[in-house]
Amino acid sequence: MIQFKKAAVATICMSMLLSAAGTTAGAKGTLPDKLKNKSNGIMATETAKPAAPSPLDALLSKANEAPLKAGEIRAVYVNDIKINTLDSLDISYVPFSYTSVSKAAQKLTSMGGGVLMAPASLPKDYVLKEAIISPDIPFSYEEEYMQLREKFKGQSTAAGKKVITKMLPWSGHVTTLTYTRKGEVLSLRAEPASKLPAGVTLAVLPGDKDEQVQVNGQEMMFTSFGSHHGNLKSQLQWSSADGSREYTLTDSRNTVQSKAELLKLAGSLTPQ
Repeated sequence: MIQFKKAAVATICMSMLLSAAGTTAGAKGTLPDKLKNKSNGIMATETAKPAAPSPLDALLSKANEAPLKAGEIRAVYVNDIKINTLDSLDISYVPFSYTSVSKAAQKLTSMGGGVLMAPASLPKDYVLKEAIISPDIPFSYEEEYMQLREKFKGQSTAAGKKVITKMLPWSGHVTTLTYTRKGEVLSLRAEPASKLPAGVTLAVLPGDKDEQVQVNGQEMMFTSFGSHHGNLKSQLQWSSADGSREYTLTDSRNTVQSKAELLKLAGSLTPQ
C-alpha cells in the first residue's frame, strides 16, 4: 500500500506525462503563475511526523490494517486534537502500476484520463522501469482537503466516534513514467494544474538556479538543483496550452545527459 505523504511544494520530485486528447508537448503555452513568482518567502510544506511511534500512529495503523487493492483510496480522521495535533487526514491509496507504456495508456484512456504522453526519443540505453497512474490527492493547504476534513469531523461528531474511516472515490489522474539506466533515473510526471494559497510562493532554496527556456515554442522553467534536493539534479516544468495540466521532468544527480538532451526529450512527447 502506498501511503500518501505530502512533500514541500518547492521540491516537486516525481515525474511523468499525461495530456488530454489532441494536446501535444509542442503546443505553445505559458508557465504556471506559481513558477513565475518564486521567492525566499513562505514555503508550502508539511510538518514531518515524529520519529517515535505516537498514539496517533497506533490508531492509524489499526484503521489501515486491511490491505487496499489497486485503485482504492482510504481516508482516516482522528477527531481528537490532543492526539491529532495537526488536525490532519490520513489518506492512503494503491496506484495502478504497469511495466508497459501501452498498457498504462490503455488503462488511462479507459478511466477517462485522456491520452498518455511518452517521449519518442530517450537518451541511449534508458529503459522503462514503471508506469504509474495515481489519484490526484489534495495538499493540506488546498480548499478541497479542508472541506473533506470538515466533512469527516462532522461525521465523527454526529456518530460519537473518535476514528472515522471511509473509502474515497477516485479523483483526477496523475501519471508517472520512470526510466532507468545503470542507476540513473529519468522521471516524467503530469498532473492537474493547481494554485497556491494567497500569500504563499514557491521557495528558491540555496543553490537552486532557474532559467526560462523554450522548447518548440513552449515556455518551460529549467531548474538546476542545489544540495537541498537530495538525489535530484535538475527539472523542467511547464503547463499545457490550455493550462489544465502541469508537467515535470526530473533527473537524478548521477545522470550524465546534458540540459540539451533533457530539452530534446521534453520536446519529443507523443500520444500513446
